[in-house]
Amino acid sequence: METYNNSYTQQEDLLLWELHEIRHSLHIQRQHQTLEEINQQTLHKYAMWQQEREHRQTTKLHNHAK
Repeated sequence: METYNNSYTQQEDLLLWELHEIRHSLHIQRQHQTLEEINQQTLHKYAMWQQEREHRQTTKLHNHAK
């Protein structure tokens, strides 16, 4: 991941600061992983989210039909 100097402070732009903190945290978590490992984890998380979303939609439809 490319490193850069922030041209803003936390007080100047809270949203950009939060994004910076999230990116930094991800970089620390993933610095020893291969791209393949990162991609596999991402696909797994997406699949789990998709299953949960479909379950919620099915449950809403089922409850609404009653």
